[in-house]
Formats: sequence, structure tokens, C-alpha cells
Amino acid sequence: MAHKHQVSRAVVLLSLLAGCGGNGGNNPPPAGDAGGDAGGDATAPKDAVGDGAAPTDGAGDAAADTQPPVDVVEPGSCGVGAMVAGYVTELGTMGWGALNRSRAMMMYGCAGAARPQDCLAMVPLADDSNIGANRSALPSAHLRVLFTSPTRSTYWSRSSPDGRFFARGVKVYDLVNRTEITATGAMYDPAFFPDNSGYMYQPGGRLCPMSTLTTGMPTAVAVNAAPCSGSSVGLYEHLGASLGGEDYWASAAGTAAWDDGGRRATFQETPRNEAWTARAQTSLTLMANTGSGFRFISSRNITTPFQGDGMISPSSRALLTRFVDEAGAYQGYVLHRLEATRTGAAITATLTEMARYCTVGAKATLSYDERWAVYHHYIGRGPSAPADARDLGFADENDAGFAPYAAQGAANIYLLDLRTGRRTRVTNMGPGQYALFPHFRSDGWIYFLVRTPASPQEHAVASDAALVMP
Repeated sequence: MAHKHQVSRAVVLLSLLAGCGGNGGNNPPPAGDAGGDAGGDATAPKDAVGDGAAPTDGAGDAAADTQPPVDVVEPGSCGVGAMVAGYVTELGTMGWGALNRSRAMMMYGCAGAARPQDCLAMVPLADDSNIGANRSALPSAHLRVLFTSPTRSTYWSRSSPDGRFFARGVKVYDLVNRTEITATGAMYDPAFFPDNSGYMYQPGGRLCPMSTLTTGMPTAVAVNAAPCSGSSVGLYEHLGASLGGEDYWASAAGTAAWDDGGRRATFQETPRNEAWTARAQTSLTLMANTGSGFRFISSRNITTPFQGDGMISPSSRALLTRFVDEAGAYQGYVLHRLEATRTGAAITATLTEMARYCTVGAKATLSYDERWAVYHHYIGRGPSAPADARDLGFADENDAGFAPYAAQGAANIYLLDLRTGRRTRVTNMGPGQYALFPHFRSDGWIYFLVRTPASPQEHAVASDAALVMP
């Protein structure tokens, strides 16, 4: 269960939780077969307001990425509140990154490595035979290609905390055995608990123990059969666990944006499947680890006005959302302190808005030390094009060098420093090249996918960008 913390000089948003969680029938549309061009972006319905575009004030401009801390951030104001520094310091020393280290979690590719950034030395660097030799935007960082698949996946990808398993759609690649495991009975949305005890697939919020992946050398796991179990966790879920190990939590995105970009040209953040209004909600679900599996306890909704794509942090002590303006245009991210408690199966929660980062991107995930958020951002057209062009070194969106991006689209990976609000671009993808669905493993390495619309291949890539940042 998440511990309670004293809140000073902050506006506390208390949401009374009522009603069952999940998103009912809001299932993603079929994404087509592995070789086809159909995707979530091609068939997802348009929402009632806005166009899913970035703001017009140049919020993505690298020159304006640092937001100085202030004592109090009023809800709706861009900036980083004073609470964030304490939160990041606390979770950096006692969060799941530190806990997994103290428990000697064996990280993939780290045998003999003195530091996390020394891991994956045996994994080949990106070069012109795969994604390109100059795709890292940071001179001190490295991009390493974990594997290349001849087939496409659908929707997001996630890895286990130890970095061994890379799940992309319903295919779970075992980097140790170099084999691919099919999650039968699943369709999309893999997620892993931060203590490496289990994972989840959709639909049906199917909860499975890690033993189903680690026992023997399976080629398939049935997530719709024992020892896996169902829950009411809705789509686009993120998983957390209390640091004491008592409770396991999930957030579901509610009115999410179905994002399966890079299967066709994509030029800006994908539209939501429903409008994010003043009554928008994020679902919180409580579960228990029985030792041989997981047991669903209860699920409730929490109001997150004009926000969606809610993501619970690994420790379950924070909630990160995306927010829109009243016209429905994407504006950035909101970081909330989350104090979730329960009495039996009854859940209550308090959200304290700690920061509002006015930099636009797709759904984000948090690092295990909870200092960083990482996300992909589509470029090429729309209101963010002028800032995106400058970020890539062009004069503006009318520069001839930027024209291929306007014609083919692209996506890059970005790091967001929660302490300062500073955004850093991690990749330098070419026109028509999409770096997507980034996520952290426990030691700070970032995994993500790279795909192009013209090829059925996908590349799983690792970056040490967060490890080499000051």
C-alpha cells in the first residue's frame, strides 16, 4: 500500500473514487496482419474536439525546455514545483531501481559490468545494416540493436525489469535464449510489474506470474488459462507495486489515444478515441500477489480533468498524465503525487499536482528511480513543425532539408528530466523512420522499437542516454 506523505504549499486535488474501472468496450481497432499497412492510426475514430495536434506556442523548442522550479505550481500552470526535488531524491534512494539493485536482480547483458552503462557491451551498435550509424542524438550515448524481427507487431512494447524479455505486441522475445514466445489469448498491451514478479496482457487484464516465461524454454504461453487470471484493468495499463510489497497497482489510460504509428506515415501525435473533458477519468486497480499468481481485489476511477493516458509510477506513488487545452489540443504532461490507500477492498486516493511540463509527445513511461520520463514524438507537420524543424537543426519547417520529414513523417525518442522539466532528444531518426514505445528497464537502460512503413521488419534497440546524462 502506498504510504502517506505530508503535503506543504501545494494544492491538493482530492478525488472520490466511485464506479468500476476499465474502459468497457473501448478496444483498439484491429491492426491488420504483420505484413499489412493497416494500423491503429488508420482506423482509430476521430474524437469530438481538437485534432490531436501539438500547441502552437513552440513548447517543443529545445531553447525553452528548462522550466525553473517554483514553490507552488497552481493547477493549470506550466512549471516544476518544489515537491518534485524531494520526490525524485526519495525514490532515487528507495524506489524500485534501488530495491532491485539491493536484491541483486540479474540484469540482462551485465555480467562483469562495473556500472549499468557498461552493460550490453556484447550487443552490436546500430549501423547502416540496421537503423543507421548516426541515429543517436547524444554524442556520449550509444544505441545497441538487441534483435531484428522480420515481422511487425501492433501497439506498444515493454520489457521485463531485468531487461531479459522484450514484449512487442503478443510476441515476447527472450534475449537470453534468443527465442520468441507467443502470448496466446492476448491481443495487445504487454506490461510488467516492477519487482519482476509478473506481467499483464489485454484484453481482460490477464495477470500472469513470471514463471510462465522463465520455466523451461516455452514457445507459447496461454494468458487466458491458469496460472494466469483476469481482472478489470482496462487498456493501455501501467503496473506499479508498493515498496513494502503489500499491494500491486495498475492504472488504465481511460480515454486513451490508440497509437500504432510507423505502420504508415504519421506526422503528429495520434488523436484520442474520446475527448478529454473536465470529467475525464483514470482507472486505478488493486491486486495482490498470492505467490503463485495474482488476485484482483477492486478497481475504481479517479477524475483527471482534461487529462488522459494516465501512467502509474513503478512505486505507485505518482501518476503521470497527458493534458489538453479546452480546444482538445495536446499540451504536455502533468505529474501528480499519488497517495492511494485502501480499507479492505475500498480504495481512496489523493492527487497532488507537482509539475506540469509543457512539452508535447505521446504516452510516456517513468524510470525505476522515477527521475525521468521517456516518450516518442511524431514530427513532420502540424503546429509543432516549426519547433521540430529547429530542433533538428533546420531554419524552420519551410527549410528544404525538412521537406522529407513533412512528406514521410518520423518519430524520435525524448527524455524528460522531472526535476527540471528539461527535454533532451535521444534519437536522430531519418525521414520515414519511427522510433516508438520507449520504456525503461530497472537499471536505467531504455528499450524501444524502430520501424518504417515500407518494411515489415522491426528493430529492438537499447539506449544508455539516461545513464550518461548529468
